[in-house]
Amino acid sequence: MGVIVFIRHGQSVSNVMRILTCDNEGYPLTDEGISQSQAVANEIAKLRVEKIFTSPVIRAYQTASIIGERLGLIPIVDMRLRERGLGELNNTRITDYHWKIKLYQGMYKGVESWEEMQNRMLHFVNSISNYSVVAAVSHNDPIKSVIGHYLNMDDISMFGLVINNANMTIINTEADKPILALSTPLLSRNLLNNLRSYVK
Repeated sequence: MGVIVFIRHGQSVSNVMRILTCDNEGYPLTDEGISQSQAVANEIAKLRVEKIFTSPVIRAYQTASIIGERLGLIPIVDMRLRERGLGELNNTRITDYHWKIKLYQGMYKGVESWEEMQNRMLHFVNSISNYSVVAAVSHNDPIKSVIGHYLNMDDISMFGLVINNANMTIINTEADKPILALSTPLLSRNLLNNLRSYVK
């Protein structure tokens, strides 16, 4: 197994409206989200990506399709990359940015736990051992859960970390220090040097 480039989907209507949603349909990319996805596609094209996987949620699938068109790859839907199950919070407008603290305190029902989400994401990571470089389009919390695994940190410990829209988090599972980039919009010279054996 080699490099996984996790990409958070581009800006969506739900981001602009501040709505939490894990529904597969509704809330597509905005024009800005489309532009962001095109920009990150140009960056990822610098690597020898063999496959692109995506969450089934429309904002992620649209992002993956834009990237896939640039790379000449058809996105593969993988349910393990889906948005965090939001239970009674699904399709609610965010008025309190401390909802995760309240979640941690047990104030919301039916929300997928950090551990459940992390387990399915790590199952994805461990299942793609036949590839050197893959791209995987997902969402803020699922990507954070993978980072949390490598840093041994839970949801609340990572409260201040935000994965920005159409940014890349890059993991090299074969490295002693596997996290190569956190929510970056660009592949810097230093990062490309670290990835030199995977660069076109």
